[in-house]
Amino acid sequence: MLDLWNGQPLPDRRPVRKPLTDQIHYRLYDHRTRTLLSFNSTNSLASLVADVAITAREHPTAKISVVQYDGPAH
Repeated sequence: MLDLWNGQPLPDRRPVRKPLTDQIHYRLYDHRTRTLLSFNSTNSLASLVADVAITAREHPTAKISVVQYDGPAH
């Protein structure tokens, strides 16, 4: 499925089966609607957790799922 951000397509990426820890490329979705809510690349798990918390506050009814990808999220 093609992910759009502000009307622009993001690069197609494949989910990773084994989590990578040196560089985390991820996208946050509303699990129920498959709507893209946020994306980023980081080397910090704390940064990912903070993004999930911020996104949850911004979208209080969303059921957030995190998908880690094989390359930069954007």
